[in-house]
Amino acid sequence: MSFQDLEAGFARPHPSNYLNSSQQKLRQEIGDTSPSQSVAAGIFKLRTALLAFDRLVNSLATPKDTFELRDKLHKTRLHIGQLVKETSAKLREASEADQDAEPLKKIADAKLAKDFQAALKDFQKAQRLAAERETAYTPSAPKEVLPSSYAAHEVENNSSKSFEQQNLLVTKR
Repeated sequence: MSFQDLEAGFARPHPSNYLNSSQQKLRQEIGDTSPSQSVAAGIFKLRTALLAFDRLVNSLATPKDTFELRDKLHKTRLHIGQLVKETSAKLREASEADQDAEPLKKIADAKLAKDFQAALKDFQKAQRLAAERETAYTPSAPKEVLPSSYAAHEVENNSSKSFEQQNLLVTKR
């Protein structure tokens, strides 16, 4: 099932088929559209966006490193920031709504908070790595973008010089 299916509200298999009795009881108490469930969905979306961000970060400092890649990386970073804000607000709402709830519900909320913190920590780690790679390496311009006055040997000389400069930057660190 995709995000589009979930957002469109398409039918899904009944979740009680996969839950043990205590989980079924908890689901009945909180209902299907509880704040906790929206937090869990937000964390899932955040984790999915983090995987895409990691893929983009791993493409930095490779031949795939282009200005388009860095633009996509920036947009993904902004999207993740928005997801963090939304999920944080939902988490706050869920914890306020469940202050007088049963201990089992509070434990479930604490686990969601822990999962959210772990996702934030992973995002910060990926951001540090991205910043390090972005400053150490300059993206390669596509060859068709270069002015027509460049001869083929000039392009090769310039690219080898920039490669040497990048290596010098790495060795200085």
